[in-house]
Amino acid sequence: MPAGLLMYPLLVPALLFWWYMQRFRLNFLNVVHGQTFHKCVYILVAKEEAIMAAGAAAQQAFGKPTTDFMPHLSLLYADVDDATRAASQQAAVQRLYGEGSDYTTLLTDNGFVAEAISLWYTPAADRSLASWKQVAECQLS
Repeated sequence: MPAGLLMYPLLVPALLFWWYMQRFRLNFLNVVHGQTFHKCVYILVAKEEAIMAAGAAAQQAFGKPTTDFMPHLSLLYADVDDATRAASQQAAVQRLYGEGSDYTTLLTDNGFVAEAISLWYTPAADRSLASWKQVAECQLS
């Protein structure tokens, strides 16, 4: 079966999820680095009621067990050593917040209002990200 056809069954739970979602604000905490390819360097998002409810609703809509949801905004996917992750984290802090640069801040607001949610096909085995595709996007009310 072509990979594209595998994505369409996801649209039904996505549409059910989106139907009830309203816009909500995401507030950034800090830039951190993790230990895996998919959590290499990211901005942690505050675990506030709206984002946690959205995470729980998405898990329910897609039939996933409720897990400890860690809201974040990925900045870098990579298989690199800890020293490179730490250097990338520091570079992101400098770039976003202007530390050590001529800018007071490049990030004009410490968060944003989520006005849309998109569904992506992201095969975990694809480390090049070349096969990642946006399947759908829905504007939130």
